[in-house]
Parts: sequence; C-alpha cells; structure tokens
Amino acid sequence: MSLSVVMPNFNHGHLISHALDALAAQGRPADEIIVVDDGSTDDSRAILDRHRQQLPQLIVLANERTGGAIAALQRGLERASQRYVYFAAADDWVLPGFFERALDILNANQDCGLVCGEAMLLSGETGELLGYRPPVWPILRGGKVTSEMAHRLLRRADNFLLTGSAVFRRDIVMEKGGFDARAGSFADGLLNRKIALTHGFYFEPRLFAVWNVFSQGLSRTTALDIERARKALTELPVLIEQDGDFPAWYAAAFRRRWRFGVARLALGASPPRLSLLLEMGATSAVDKRLLGFLSLGIGYRPVRWLILALLTMRLKPYRLLDLFKTAVVRRWIALGNKRRPGSSPQSNFS
Repeated sequence: MSLSVVMPNFNHGHLISHALDALAAQGRPADEIIVVDDGSTDDSRAILDRHRQQLPQLIVLANERTGGAIAALQRGLERASQRYVYFAAADDWVLPGFFERALDILNANQDCGLVCGEAMLLSGETGELLGYRPPVWPILRGGKVTSEMAHRLLRRADNFLLTGSAVFRRDIVMEKGGFDARAGSFADGLLNRKIALTHGFYFEPRLFAVWNVFSQGLSRTTALDIERARKALTELPVLIEQDGDFPAWYAAAFRRRWRFGVARLALGASPPRLSLLLEMGATSAVDKRLLGFLSLGIGYRPVRWLILALLTMRLKPYRLLDLFKTAVVRRWIALGNKRRPGSSPQSNFS
C-alpha cells in the first residue's frame, strides 16, 4: 500500500484518456486511481467505464450535481486509502518515472511532507511550449528543504511548489484539513505552503508533469474575472492571517504577490485586460499614470516587457537574481542532457 491518485473531472471526456494513459504508463503504477466525476454531461462516464478494463485500480466516484473542483478533490482525498497521494488533473498528465522517483524520495525522507519537481507548461489550445514552473527553484540542486528553510524561502518567492508535480504524505494533508473550499482555486496553493512551512519538503530539479494552460481554466478565469480577483485579494489574506501555520508578515506579502500574478495574466491576455492590469498593478497614483501611459503601446512586445519589469520592481513577487539563477541552471541541465546519449526530452529537461 503506497500511492493514491485523486483526479477531479468535469466534462473533460476529450482529455481524460490521455491523463489516465499517462498514469497507467508509470513504471511504478498507483495502487488506486480515484476519479471524482463532478456531474459531467459529456461522455466522461462512458470513457471512464472503458478505462476500468485496463485499470483495475480505477475507482469512479460520481457526483450527480456539480460541486466544483475543490470539493471533488476533498471527496477523493477522504476516500483515498494509501500512504501517499497525488492530486491529478484530467487535462494534464504525468511524465515517465515520476511516481517511482517520488516514492523513493519520500520513503528515504520520512520527515518531508511532500516531494515536488518541475512541470512543463503547454498551451492547451495550440500545444505551444509556454515555459517551465516553478519560475524560481527553492534550491539549485535536488535536496531537502526544512520547515525553517521554507520560512526563509517564502520571504523571497511565493510559487516554488506545484500541486501537479508533487506527491504528498496523506496523513499530513489530512492533518492540515485538506482543501479549504473558502480559498477557491487557490486551495491547493495554501495547502502546499502550509505543509512546506510545518513539515518541509524535498525538491527534485526534474520534469515530473505537463501542465496544459487553457484560457478558460479554473485558476485563469478566476484571476481574470475582475470581481473574483478583487474578492480573492480581500478574502485570501484574511484566511492566511487566521491560520497559525503562516508567519504574521505573510498576508501582506501575499496581497502584493497576488496583485502581480493577476496583473501579469491581464497583461498576457488576448486582448490585454487593461482595467484589470491598472487596478491590480498600480499601488499608487504615480503607478497608475505610468502604467496608463505605457499601455498606449501595449501592442508592442518591448512595451509589454517594460510593463512586466515595472510590475516586478513595484510588487516584488521574487528576486530577479533568483529568477536568473534558476534560468541559468535549468538551461545548463538541459544542455548537459542533450549531450547525453539516450536521454529523454520529456522526463529530464533534455
């Protein structure tokens, strides 16, 4: 008994087969795969029934009414029975060797709350490579990050963990209460941080998963909806302030970093969401006038880069030096793997 996979699904019948096939192709397969179908109205149920023939460990929990992805994740978590748990997405997939490596690390580091690696970002609409996450690595070599180190890291950056490329100790996830529905699409982000701050984690600088970014995905539509973005900016810091796992200074840092994240998405949207960019990116009248002026040339890529640089300087989501170091080391690893015979471009940056 080792690994449970929990996967919420809502009308992703056209994508879920790829996700399930990737799970089935793992050299060390999951002991149970729990798909919580959240009231799908497409052919998802029929597709899941067909996959049961090849995946005897597949368990389908069917919600008659749609309750949302976070509630579906929580239901699957409570049904999971294995020591470790991976939270999958029906529109993403894992890469070869992920589970075997993650379980080896967790079994050798029993005090860590989770193990996390890298994810490759692809456009869900076009398949274009958009980049890699996290943008800033917590450490530049694979290894353990203690809870004390995680506190220091959180002062420098906010997104060094990804749910889609992480395997968790289930007992610690349950200890933290699982997914807080009040946090909406950021519930997994809060959970990741709570575990890192209290139990530490292990970072592996290796590609573990592919994250497909869709323009209508949950987190993106939440951030780009101005009312929902405002609500999150107001309510999420309150949850953080009320949670004893977070340091007292973090709520203010989170507000600043949330503003940056939403403004960055607004800048990159097609077309750019200028009102959202100005509201979230400007923290003073001077900022608003400067962003407004630069927005006149937002159709030009150099101007967009200039706006992004201004947002970074004002809102300080991470240290530019850390971003540069991560990019250099990631590139160095990629070049080294290209020179290695038989290396895989998907599983190890080659």
